[in-house]
Amino acid sequence: MKILACDTSNRACSCALIDEGSIVGAKFINNGLTHSQTFMPLVHDLMEENNTKYEELDAVACTVGPGSFTGIRIGVSAVKTMAMALDIAAVPVSSLRAMAYPLRNEDALIVPMIDCRNHRAWAGGFYRDEEVVSELASDITEILEKCRAWRDANLPGKKIVLIGNGAKVAAKDLFGAESTAAGEPAGEDFAIEYREDREDIRSEDVAAIAEKIIKETGTSAFGAEKLMPVYRAKTQAERMADEQGKQVENIPIRYYSTMEDKE
Repeated sequence: MKILACDTSNRACSCALIDEGSIVGAKFINNGLTHSQTFMPLVHDLMEENNTKYEELDAVACTVGPGSFTGIRIGVSAVKTMAMALDIAAVPVSSLRAMAYPLRNEDALIVPMIDCRNHRAWAGGFYRDEEVVSELASDITEILEKCRAWRDANLPGKKIVLIGNGAKVAAKDLFGAESTAAGEPAGEDFAIEYREDREDIRSEDVAAIAEKIIKETGTSAFGAEKLMPVYRAKTQAERMADEQGKQVENIPIRYYSTMEDKE
């Protein structure tokens, strides 16, 4: 099975191609340009360099959030369009799960955290690639409390590993501005560790998760029309509407055909 997987949920932009579980090729870019400028050229380069036609793909996948609202929309829109044009499955992958995936074999609670400013983060807790602390957007202190509670109830004495740029903020709270060493302040009987080299999402991991999902559920559940962003927080437009007391209604997405329906 050939899968093209993509990530545009944060500052970096990446894509990867796998075939029967093996990585065919991957590309990663973080040069400060917007994803609208870099994403599709990056994908086209990947396909051309590996002599792969889009028609050869069995599925496409992308991170659907949480993360950058604009970045997510760019990735979801592009991948949805590819899937509709090719009539193949479009598999949604959590950006937090993808970030945690490389640490899936560790006997620890893995907590990916994406900074969303004002001492808040998008976060979740994963153990052995299973989501055990539900994804949320919340104050970092509350996130740490939820993760400690789950760990104490299910993995007493085990480590909590914080990753992502939101974890950098949490590390300053725990260890002070100058320290990111493993361990917690004196008096605690357990350890929290911050790993600063784990901020980026690799599309190879997005592809691996997508392949795992397809093997577990098949492709029929992942029609292109079902691929939608997962924000976990209100967008700026929604927040502004709330502040102004405006009523915001969910607007369904419609798909139009170039051919008129015939009776």
